[in-house]
Amino acid sequence: MAEKRIIQVLVLVLIVFVLGCNTSTTKKESSVIVTGNVSSSHYKEIRLSNKPIPIENEWSVANDTSGIAATIDEEGNFRFEIEVDKSSFHRITLGDKTVQLYINPNDSISVTLDSVIGIQGSNAHLNNYFLHQKEELNKSERYIQKNLASIYALDEIRFSNQLDSLKESNIAHYRTFISSFENVPLEFEERCMAGVNYLYKYYQLLYPSGHEIITHKKAYLPANYFDEMSEGLNKFQFLNDKRYIAYLDKYVEIMSAGDLKDRRYDNLPTEKIHARYYTIKNLSASEEIKDYLFEQHFKICTINYSSKNWKGILSDFEKDTKNKKLVSKIKKQYQKSNDLRKEPNEIRTYKIVDGIELDAHIFYPKEHQKGNRRPAYLYFHGGGWSLGMAESGYSTCKRMSEKGMVAISFEYRLIDVYGNDIQKSLEDAKSAIRWVRSQASVLGVNSDKIVATGFSAGAHLAASTAIIDDFVSEDNKDFSSKPNLVITQSSSYDLTKGDWFDGVSRGQAMSISLLQNVKTGLPPFLSFHTTEDYLAPVSEFFQFKTVMEKHKNDFQFQIFEGVGHFFRDKDAREKLYLLRDEYLVARGYITD
Repeated sequence: MAEKRIIQVLVLVLIVFVLGCNTSTTKKESSVIVTGNVSSSHYKEIRLSNKPIPIENEWSVANDTSGIAATIDEEGNFRFEIEVDKSSFHRITLGDKTVQLYINPNDSISVTLDSVIGIQGSNAHLNNYFLHQKEELNKSERYIQKNLASIYALDEIRFSNQLDSLKESNIAHYRTFISSFENVPLEFEERCMAGVNYLYKYYQLLYPSGHEIITHKKAYLPANYFDEMSEGLNKFQFLNDKRYIAYLDKYVEIMSAGDLKDRRYDNLPTEKIHARYYTIKNLSASEEIKDYLFEQHFKICTINYSSKNWKGILSDFEKDTKNKKLVSKIKKQYQKSNDLRKEPNEIRTYKIVDGIELDAHIFYPKEHQKGNRRPAYLYFHGGGWSLGMAESGYSTCKRMSEKGMVAISFEYRLIDVYGNDIQKSLEDAKSAIRWVRSQASVLGVNSDKIVATGFSAGAHLAASTAIIDDFVSEDNKDFSSKPNLVITQSSSYDLTKGDWFDGVSRGQAMSISLLQNVKTGLPPFLSFHTTEDYLAPVSEFFQFKTVMEKHKNDFQFQIFEGVGHFFRDKDAREKLYLLRDEYLVARGYITD
């Protein structure tokens, strides 16, 4: 009896072992190993993902944090092990390098990320073709970019023929490759053709605007031009393809221009938050595509606009969408953005215009009393007069309040939010200074020690309050809108170059340009600029410096070598803070 019992136990153990082996084998057959080496990289982490690519945003650093991360060891090696149940497309991302991979279950792939990228292992011939095709398409795009003016100057028929000719050369390159191999997977063929098709659809979408920019004439388009451009809207399988995402984003942007979609629309002051939302809502596209676009739109809203400016479309989205999981995710983003507005000691409305409430976000020093007469630090955020939010000034305002100043970050009317021109933004900046003076006894502010400051477009507004006399609204007109001191960082000084400024100022760029309006008797200026500023070239700064000195204005400055517009260099930022503090100490605005 005991022997029988032992045999039963042994049989049970054997069954469990066999089942365990089968389970292990099944798991192994669906796993994929991706290894590789990175040479000469300061990065410590590399990512592998098959998730949709986020829409890039020019005003912030867009990091793709989807998928999984692997650590790069001291020798530059990395390793991923993932479960894949069917053929799929992934991407390896390291900084600004992206390598596309076609992966099947049980594949083993090795990737070398050097000056020359190499791929070995499973499907090496397919994955290396991705690299070759990428270079071919980049070559075609470089040609288009180099000859953009002459190409967009063509009429629509000749323009289409030119693009078709380039496109055919890319297709011929692909056919040469595919003829060398048998049984190339259908999904791989579709992905390669998508890379070609959406490169050219992107430039076709830009044609109406580009043609008008070059020729100053409206393009003559076939009646079905934009219908043909919409043929790719339901290709959700390409959401992790960079060229498809660029096409999709541009299509929505152009459709958001409404009646201006067949014209040049980019230099006109138009509202964008609601326009883009309702364009996505009304697209004839699959739910997968629309949900992706909604998620990206709200993500960009979170980065670029205050929560008060996109609360309305969130309420609309919550009522209309079936994707409750996505609603929950976006509501968390909104709540996080809204909670940020709790950081100031007080938020007060300083101006109501056309039904729009503009707020002052106020940070008081510790133990501040209304009876105090503290210097005021008035901050205007950046964002090309189009986007941005007062919340971006919180860290600066907190820092200055800790040094004894009443620091206030101001909202002002923005092109993307309200469809206004730059003059309206300037009116609001002047209103902000007059409001502070009118409320000096309530805020505990010394009206004779008001600093106007800002970053980028906000720096232009701060300087404009001192330099430009026009564009004054009716509120608090008994008080001066001129600050006692101005500090600028990465400001634009010449708004007469390029027709974008002319468009968003409704033909009055000269009247709001700092360089052309400098006069004698301005308050003291401290200006910071960088040599690598692609948005506000340093040459503009030196022209401004020359004019300020010619008029014998009190003007001090610091140029930062090798630093860009956004001051992302930590050492440069620390030096800027130090120089600013020393300047304010010397002027009696803060103590050492």
